[in-house]
Amino acid sequence: MAFLFRFIKQLFIKGFKLINLIRLLILNVLFLVIVLVIFVSFQTQDEQIKVADNSYLRLNLNGFIVEKKHPINISQEISKQLTGLDQEIQQEFETQELIKTIRNAQHDPKITGLVLELSGLQSASLDQISDIGEAINRFKTENKPVFAYADNYTQTQYYLAAYADHITLPPNGFVLLQGYSVNRLYFKDLLDKLLVTPHIFKVGTYKSFVEPFTETSMSQFSKEANQHWLDQLWQGYIQRVLEQRKDNKLLTANSISPDLESLKEQLQAVSGDTSKYALSVGLVDELNFYDNFIATLTHTANNETKPIDIIDYNRYSSTLSPLYKTTGATNRIAVIHGSGEIISGFTDGTTIADKSFNSLLQQARNDSRIKAVVIRLDTPGGSAFASENIRQQVLALKAADKKVVVSMGSVTASGGYWIASAADQIIASPTTLTGSIGIFGMFATIDKSLKKIGINQDGVSTSPLSGFGITQPLSPELAEIFQIGIESGYANFLKVVSEGRDMTVQSVDKVAQGRVWTGIDGVENGLVDQLGNLQTAINSAANLANLDDFDIIAIEPKVSSKQAFFNQLLISSISFLPNGVIKQPSWVSLFSDIEQQANFITRLNDPQSRYVYCTQCYIK
Repeated sequence: MAFLFRFIKQLFIKGFKLINLIRLLILNVLFLVIVLVIFVSFQTQDEQIKVADNSYLRLNLNGFIVEKKHPINISQEISKQLTGLDQEIQQEFETQELIKTIRNAQHDPKITGLVLELSGLQSASLDQISDIGEAINRFKTENKPVFAYADNYTQTQYYLAAYADHITLPPNGFVLLQGYSVNRLYFKDLLDKLLVTPHIFKVGTYKSFVEPFTETSMSQFSKEANQHWLDQLWQGYIQRVLEQRKDNKLLTANSISPDLESLKEQLQAVSGDTSKYALSVGLVDELNFYDNFIATLTHTANNETKPIDIIDYNRYSSTLSPLYKTTGATNRIAVIHGSGEIISGFTDGTTIADKSFNSLLQQARNDSRIKAVVIRLDTPGGSAFASENIRQQVLALKAADKKVVVSMGSVTASGGYWIASAADQIIASPTTLTGSIGIFGMFATIDKSLKKIGINQDGVSTSPLSGFGITQPLSPELAEIFQIGIESGYANFLKVVSEGRDMTVQSVDKVAQGRVWTGIDGVENGLVDQLGNLQTAINSAANLANLDDFDIIAIEPKVSSKQAFFNQLLISSISFLPNGVIKQPSWVSLFSDIEQQANFITRLNDPQSRYVYCTQCYIK
């Protein structure tokens, strides 16, 4: 027996040594790769990018259009490369950086056209595309043509393509415009079968977060509210595309949103060919494969055939000055971005955490040169506790005699609106989803499930609260106590909004009850002051602070120069790693989805389990 124990012990020791050797080998290889990248970067750092005459700027938007780029996750990027999950690196493109680059190209005599390559565009909100589209429209006023190409056009890709003068689709492609919907899974029957008892506490007729746990289908109130803003967004989409594509006489509202009978007849007329269908109804202007599309980009606005040069967005934008550059002005306006769920604690860059976000607001408050602050929010809400903590810092900014303007992105609802209500002015886009003024709390007990399989619980406690837990039934008295707390939270929400918006509590309650509104609705019902974008908010802040000469600065989480340097080196070196070394079966994506859902649940960390969150504010 002793011999066997020693053998097993030696086996483990040698096994761990082997694992450690492999680990060191991998680290050394990565180190050599990094050294190689450093060497290459030093060799090429003096290379000067020159823009040739008659150049077309190419926006190959392979990735995601975002408000602010997320922090680099080195381990995740290396994992993607080794497992082959990402065959091509997808970028994040900041909206304001894209706009700045297009504006610069508009006035650059060497840039004579713009090419939108949209096959890889994964996501962008309507307000982001509208802002970029405005920059494209200004670009076209200089008689510079804009061309769009995608292998197939999704709804998002096509919305941006509509701003082009000419849309090309390959002969084997299609345009898929489905409209918008809100669909959810409902678990009541499953919970009943599992004998799991959900305990729901909420205030707000339209606060539908908890419905999937208590109902088998969407309530009539939710259907009514959701249909209202979905129709607004879809009609706005159709109208904008028609405005941008007015030169194509074949295009009608029915081309964009056909009834099924019309779609069937038109497809039959072209023998089911989806690309010919798109051409016949005016969705696109030309059917051509990519190589031919690029080869024919030789016509200037005057239809003179000239050889052109194409410069990519990343190379061209690297020649430009920073988005916000200081000129030495005495006064400043600070821009602070916040995206993601609102949580308590600190953030990894994907959420709005009260302690992290408040440190940014405090920087603005303590800087005497900053006279106004623009807070750009894009959030469905989250923790009521964290939302109030951030609102207190907004009030502190105002108490320090600094003007505060909130610029709403694609969504600033529930907890996001809790924060925004304290601002001097609120600016939203027409398609912003806002409001959702309501509150809820929930948890589940499994005492019935345990009893079904023969497990019982019993014991003693010093008070009714000490015995409370997931394995015990919830007493009616405790349920009433929890509901009182939620109702108090809702009353506080109404009070916060009424004070911030100078409205009566009763008038706030009429537009509250958890109902979601668009930016257009928000202006009409008093929740929003003006429609516009981030630049509108900056102009508003300048007017409120009576500023004529000022600098704009961005206040962002601090990353040391050394950390930023090594992050960039590491992310650059990833491309040297072999792609797809570890082959993953298809079911791996299932676990990725589960991980995302689990991460969402762990982010709901309100200390009192009170949430001001809008789940339906993400459309597809």
